[in-house]
Amino acid sequence: MTRWLRRPVVWLPISGFLLLFVAWRSRVWEASEILQSPSPLPLAVAVLLGAGIVVLWALRSRDLLGATGHPVRLGPLLPMVAFANTINNLTPGSSGEVVRAWLLRAHHGVPYATGAAVIIVERVVAIGYMAASALVAWVGYGMGLALPLQLALFVLVAVSPGVIYALGFRPAAALGHLPLAGVLGVDRWARVRSALARIDGTVAAILTTPRHLAVFAVTTTLVFAAYTAQLWLVAWSVGITLDPVAAWGALGLATVAGVLSLLPFGLGATDLVLAAMLTSLGVPPPAAGAIAFGYRLVSTLPLGLLGTASYAWLSARLPAGGTRAVIDAVPVDLVDDRPQAAP
Repeated sequence: MTRWLRRPVVWLPISGFLLLFVAWRSRVWEASEILQSPSPLPLAVAVLLGAGIVVLWALRSRDLLGATGHPVRLGPLLPMVAFANTINNLTPGSSGEVVRAWLLRAHHGVPYATGAAVIIVERVVAIGYMAASALVAWVGYGMGLALPLQLALFVLVAVSPGVIYALGFRPAAALGHLPLAGVLGVDRWARVRSALARIDGTVAAILTTPRHLAVFAVTTTLVFAAYTAQLWLVAWSVGITLDPVAAWGALGLATVAGVLSLLPFGLGATDLVLAAMLTSLGVPPPAAGAIAFGYRLVSTLPLGLLGTASYAWLSARLPAGGTRAVIDAVPVDLVDDRPQAAP
């Protein structure tokens, strides 16, 4: 299903329809008076924030890798995380992240099970942070909860992954109890179960270490704050001031909707939800649609271009075997991560 949905002949019409629906429902053509002369300075600052987001991604990844005993310098991680963000958004179920796992193995000797654990924390746990914190922000804003109470709820969201793993919950290892030995073969399924256990053990070691959990929570929060600041700046450039907490909630929930849609970059789905939520905050529909489109221009587009450039830079330095080696090696080495000769 996800592979079918990711075909351009399918997702391009869907995304195009959703974007047109946003434009129609928000009556963007009526925004001429609001958008006559958007201030360029907030838009320029919003674009520059994208570079800060990439640095935060790399800092987070560096700490997670260091926590596993496989430290990687910040510099080499910058193009890797930029590329990972783009390919993550373009492939079903973030399956393109397998390329980053291979790059970490090929360039820095990071075992596949370790790289997979780091990627799970960066993707799955981070999107959980986004969904939970956005829900707290949106509901808290709507109910008029005091800011200290909302901050307390944010802290609970931040520490919850560590608490879950400290209590012994192991979601990846739980998959090993599925009756798949008859499908994959007893020996191969045993190796898969072992790999899943190693991944879960590494994730648990990261999230139950207070320092690494704190670094992950802080860097992830700063990434979401930068995204929210970009949205706030786009709105400000057209003379509309958004409540930062409400903006956090609207953007976070819209982004989660885009992730669940499985469309590349959530194109169309995120915009539709974001415009609707901005409208519910009292933003005029034409301005809400324009802000949603403007956010794409200052956030998604620059990061996508940066990811593409990073791919070109990284692909020029691939070890022998190229990207074909990714497809051939990862499924084998993920379940058999013993030391091997360098590619």
